[in-house]
Amino acid sequence: DLKNLLKAANEAVINEETKSRKLTYDEYFKIIIHDWFEIFVKDGITEKVIKHLNRRLSHIRYHHILMHSKDGLPYWRYIANSESMMIDPELQSAYGITHLLASGALKNLKRCEMKDCQKFFIGPPNRKWCSKSCGSLFRVRKQRKKDSELY
Repeated sequence: DLKNLLKAANEAVINEETKSRKLTYDEYFKIIIHDWFEIFVKDGITEKVIKHLNRRLSHIRYHHILMHSKDGLPYWRYIANSESMMIDPELQSAYGITHLLASGALKNLKRCEMKDCQKFFIGPPNRKWCSKSCGSLFRVRKQRKKDSELY
């Protein structure tokens, strides 16, 4: 879900050490989510991104399950085979991200404008920071810089 993927992206550790050693499944998954979110914030949801996701998802096997709708009529529901995804963090991340894109959940994905923070968050169009504390710290720093230039 969105909360877990945001948390994963914000917990990703990308440095020289993680670039040079074998990563755990969890570390790799977090970095992949971080990289996808970075693309969405920077470039948006482009046709190239959608094609890449679709190519990646073509490997997922689905189960067909007959379900009852709200009006009582049966319908087919396609559920991904989780076994095929649990061995591949790229596949699992693409599947999760695709569901969020399709539901519109990533529509307001942003990155905190605090240079020390840079966390991803979902917020209204005019929001610049992931939290009140980041916004407050930004304003305090801006004011202190302005005050120091006066003296």
